[in-house]
Amino acid sequence: MRDKLMTVGVDYDEVLKRFMGKEDFYQRMLKKFLDDKNYEGLKQAVDDKNWKEAFTYAHTVKGLCGNLGLGGIMDYAGPLTEELRSEPYDEESILNYMKHVTKAYDKTVEAIRSL
Repeated sequence: MRDKLMTVGVDYDEVLKRFMGKEDFYQRMLKKFLDDKNYEGLKQAVDDKNWKEAFTYAHTVKGLCGNLGLGGIMDYAGPLTEELRSEPYDEESILNYMKHVTKAYDKTVEAIRSL
């Protein structure tokens, strides 16, 4: 589990401290992450160019990934959130960050499903 998660940007030792060393609990939380719909909401809001709604979803995804130590997604969800924080919106930059968030999200989901 450790090696697989480290390939998607998880600082395993650090995140396990947050979960008081309880790997089984952390693994259960990762599996619940797969059911979370905020990423799908973010994708839809970006597709619709609803930047204010996209900000809300991006902020939630950033927080969730931060809590779970999913650094690969955080590397792009953080800057995406900041890009969406206020007007004027830079659509090109938003779409670029979203492309990277999607790539990291897909890779992370694949790793979690293989646990």
